[in-house]
Amino acid sequence: MKTSTVLKKFSTVVTGSAAFLALSTFSAIVAPASQAVTITNGFTYSVASSEGDQTVGTHYHSNTGGAFGNPAGKAEVGDFFSEEVRGLSEYNMAGLGTATSAFVTFDVFKAGGLFSGENDFPFTGNINIVAYQGNNLEDISDYQAPSIGTVGTFNTAGLSVGNTLSFDITSIFNNAIANGWSSLGMRLQIASGTDPQGGAWTFDTFRLTTDNQSNNQTVPEPASVLGLLAIGALGAGAAWKRKLK
Repeated sequence: MKTSTVLKKFSTVVTGSAAFLALSTFSAIVAPASQAVTITNGFTYSVASSEGDQTVGTHYHSNTGGAFGNPAGKAEVGDFFSEEVRGLSEYNMAGLGTATSAFVTFDVFKAGGLFSGENDFPFTGNINIVAYQGNNLEDISDYQAPSIGTVGTFNTAGLSVGNTLSFDITSIFNNAIANGWSSLGMRLQIASGTDPQGGAWTFDTFRLTTDNQSNNQTVPEPASVLGLLAIGALGAGAAWKRKLK
């Protein structure tokens, strides 16, 4: 076999392998989005405490009744002067079955609260996500509904409007199905040790999904993908050389 022919075949193998790896890498990157499934959408509202007792909810800040003229479907979390505000979402479990994976997913609507000129600025600190048994109704008492477990905690540093956050609730979701619950609730509230100093954050578009849709995590740089292609090409070249010997 002539040297030029060998080189051409080697080039074809390397190029083909690199192209295949590029396609495989691309597919791996986009597959989660294409396979994403929304299990069910939640309905969302906000409840605030009184100024004197932050352990009990007393009134809405966002609900279908349009409390204080605020839009419905918003989960405000933080402070309103000396009131504490918690964001809530509930999910109708009727007709749903157990899932191999389930996430509570939501978006950042506003870096601030719902009241212009009063609590419409953000705070840096931790927010807890707490699960509770819901009833598919907006209830002020959901502010202090007994927790069945903390789903997770996130820090607000670096959050931006439009960010999406997801947290794994597979075991909680499946336990709710197994126990025949009609509704599962999620509550966002200030974590112990965090002082919003009058500020807040607002979230919306709550849903349960089969995948982690968080988009504020570090993703591989293009150079990393190129590095994977180079490794693939070198591997193909080494295999070809062994075959020629």
